[in-house]
Amino acid sequence: MKYLLRIFPNSHDQWIEFNNDARAYVDLRDPEVRNVFLKRTFEPDFFRIARAVLSDGGVYFDCGANFGLCTFGLLPSIRSATLSCHLFEANSALVSYLESSSALFPSVQIKIVQGCLSDHAGTSRFQISEQFTGHSHVHSSGSSLVGNIVLDAYVEENRIEKVNFLKIDIEGQELYALKGLAAAFRRRAVEVIYLELATDVLDRYDLLPARIVRFLENNGFRVFYCRDKDLSEGQSATVRFTRSGLNQLPLIEFKPLTGSLRTDVLAIHEVVIESNRA
Repeated sequence: MKYLLRIFPNSHDQWIEFNNDARAYVDLRDPEVRNVFLKRTFEPDFFRIARAVLSDGGVYFDCGANFGLCTFGLLPSIRSATLSCHLFEANSALVSYLESSSALFPSVQIKIVQGCLSDHAGTSRFQISEQFTGHSHVHSSGSSLVGNIVLDAYVEENRIEKVNFLKIDIEGQELYALKGLAAAFRRRAVEVIYLELATDVLDRYDLLPARIVRFLENNGFRVFYCRDKDLSEGQSATVRFTRSGLNQLPLIEFKPLTGSLRTDVLAIHEVVIESNRA
């Protein structure tokens, strides 16, 4: 692939197909995107969970959309008339790719918003990784000055009553983006959060995964391991949730681990908490 891109240097912007029926417009110079192109699959754990939550539609926030593979991998299997998608991306260079892919779904309400998610208004310094776009992050010496988005203000401005599913992967800034939802959390207006916890990424901001989990628990969420690789051991938890598809998913209550952590977890507001079962 690298050899072909060197021979045809202007051919890097391409449509790729993945997960059987999904398509997205991407830059094949990005190694992570090339991997999806070659394997034709992307994040099966995420889609298993997202489909369970959004099978009846709802409001979906993709925070840290990058090339939008999570969103555009999900849309072919969800009833478009009942789904509203909001994609947040700090890297302005990726917006045109997101717009091209969103054109495949004219019947879906898709809003693309450029900016850094934060707990305060203003701007942030953003360091763009030219090779690995997904590794771009807020940094005091970042070359780009990007306007901040406080999600509480966004929810109010767009008159969003409830966010049914929020996926967030913003390279260590997750806690600050979640703090920007304080008002929404108080009125229980966010149902499910799917987020990355990565010790090595959080280290750059002197944060630990346990601090993010504690913040979520203090705001009424239960936090679970949800990826297949994390479910081989431990006690399965029973969850009572208004969206019945989620109740059938295998989940394990989150327990802090010693050493480094790199995985995705699920945070859920429940209807009733039941006791665990073996």
